[in-house]
Amino acid sequence: MLKRFLVKTVVSAALVSIFFFGMYSTVTAESAADFYKGKVVRFLVPYSPGGGYDTYSRLIAAAMEKYMGSTVVVINKPGAGGMVGTNHVYNGARRDGLTVAIAPEGIPLAQAMKAPGVHFDAGAFNWLGSVYRDARLVAVSVDSPYKSIEDLRKLKQPKASTTEVTGPEGQHLVIAIEALGMDHAKVVPGYVGSGSAILAVKRGEVDFCAFSLIHFLRDKKLLRPLAVISEERIPQFPEIKAITEFGITPEARKMLGIVNLGKAAGRGLITPPGVSKDKVAYLRGIMMKCLKDPDLLKKAEKLGLIVDPIPGAEVQAGVEKSLAISPEDVRKVKYIILEKYLK
Repeated sequence: MLKRFLVKTVVSAALVSIFFFGMYSTVTAESAADFYKGKVVRFLVPYSPGGGYDTYSRLIAAAMEKYMGSTVVVINKPGAGGMVGTNHVYNGARRDGLTVAIAPEGIPLAQAMKAPGVHFDAGAFNWLGSVYRDARLVAVSVDSPYKSIEDLRKLKQPKASTTEVTGPEGQHLVIAIEALGMDHAKVVPGYVGSGSAILAVKRGEVDFCAFSLIHFLRDKKLLRPLAVISEERIPQFPEIKAITEFGITPEARKMLGIVNLGKAAGRGLITPPGVSKDKVAYLRGIMMKCLKDPDLLKKAEKLGLIVDPIPGAEVQAGVEKSLAISPEDVRKVKYIILEKYLK
């Protein structure tokens, strides 16, 4: 009799706990949603207006207003390949959930390398999701006399342009040079924006560059791709070889893998550390709604933009994995990217 009474008591207590926990979860979710209604949300873009990051951010901001009942203001804070704005999100933004941002791809690797200008912990950001994971391609001008990777390899000192070697294009450009065994190549950084780095190739100041897939989809009149900086070919350019098809060494393949780990976040969406868990959960749900919104997808397609959303929890796990590479591998990648080809 006593045993039956104890069992019934435990079951009743468990049911009451489940009921109240469920009720608490609902109230928490509703509280987060209510919190944002009528509020002004700052959407920070760490690049100048008009580029890919800026365009994505403005599309997402419009969808956020629709789903949140908030006013979303896009603020551009460019500088140092996206580091100025990203540092601000980490160190200067309020931690009340009213600031979100689009993060530069490659910041986990930049942090692991202790790259100049990094004043944040990428793992401490709250990752809300990602628009998509990008691919990068080695390219020459459409009217270049060089028709293949082999043509570039034969040059006495092939030169390549980039904005910042610590940025995603720079990281992939340098690791491609390393993988292709072009030890005689020189990287010329410091171009202000992707447009000027591309024009440097067009004008013949340099021989080649490496850029995001989006550049090739939006404008096929400037650059001709020669190789995909990845372990596999990509569906958008199935005829273009992956860099692993050019006879790269096991060590170079390992370094390529580490750089590709560094882009775990893709075009990630973040909010500062310290934002409450209920707001982070709410914002993660909102970002997935926005990135699947029919109007946003229609506009993105018209603009030639890729949208292939990745959930926030998956992005967070990828970032943490990319920050866990060994000190010895960090040292090797750091030397390749920050020293070897800047001569």
